[in-house]
This record gives sequence, structure tokens and C-alpha cells, in this order.
Amino acid sequence: MLIISSFAVMHLLVAAILISVVSFANAFTRNDFPPNFLFGAGTSAYQVEGAAKEDGRKPSIWDTFAHAGNAGQFEGNGDIACDQYHKYKDDVKLMAKMGLDAYRFSISWSRLIPHGKGPVNPKGLQYYNNLINELTSQGIQPHVTLHHWDLPQALEDEYEGWVSRRIVYDSQTIFNRK
Repeated sequence: MLIISSFAVMHLLVAAILISVVSFANAFTRNDFPPNFLFGAGTSAYQVEGAAKEDGRKPSIWDTFAHAGNAGQFEGNGDIACDQYHKYKDDVKLMAKMGLDAYRFSISWSRLIPHGKGPVNPKGLQYYNNLINELTSQGIQPHVTLHHWDLPQALEDEYEGWVSRRIVYDSQTIFNRK
């Protein structure tokens, strides 16, 4: 008898949760938000770009961390990820189809300036220009994060990255370029 009543209670609880979820999902529409509210999504370069060894990109501290077996239960890395590097046009079409107004993404320092300092990688710059152009062509506002934890491994090796005050000079030099 106790098993049957526990089973019945569990079913009632699941039904209540489903009703709540369906009710909540239908509770809001765009009209419930101010006219200038931006509906968007966000990603980080390491999590979606892939193409870790292509077009001049060099390793970041995340590459080193993941390849050293430190990714924990996920046992993965960003070598391919979602392959946005190659599929960004399809990704942007999906964003437009979803009705997104904005997309926040990060710039991979290791793709744009592979050694952490020095010249800009033209292929990395072209990728970000192409992505931004594709977003704006679909009416999606690009919102750029300059750094999302993927410091070039070269700077970590040279002076321990963010632990050193030298990173301040290098990041100012990189992020203040015109």
C-alpha cells in the first residue's frame, strides 16, 4: 500500500511540475518587456569556435588545461567544440530564426594575436570581421568580450600570465590597438 501511495504522490508531483513549467513558459512574451530590451545569447570563443590548430591560432591556457586531463567529468576540450569557426554563417542564421537581437561572444586572444603579443593574425582578424558582418547583416547586434579566460599559453609560460604585473602592459597594448 505504501509503494502505491508513494508512486501516486510521485506522479502528482511530476504533473504539478509539468503544469508549472508549461504555465511559466507561456507567461511571458516579448510584449512583456520594454521596447528597447535586447533578447540575446552569449558564448565564449573556447567553448564554441573549435579550429584550435588552424589559421595561425596558438594554444591558450584552456587548451593546455583540457589536454592535461584537467577537464574533470567532461573529458573534453575545445579543439572542435561547436565548430563555429567554420559554421558561423549557419549559427547566425539560427540566431536570426530564433529572433535574437544580440549576440555576446568573446575574442580568442590566441587566435587574434597568437603569441600573446606582436603582430595581429590576419586570418583571425578576418574571422571576427566575417562573424560581425554576418551578425549585422541579419540585424543582430554584436557584443564583444575582449577576454574570457583564454589567455595565450605563451604569456603563461613567459611570466605566469595574470599573476604577473607584466600582463597589464601586454593587455593594454593588445586591447588599445587602433
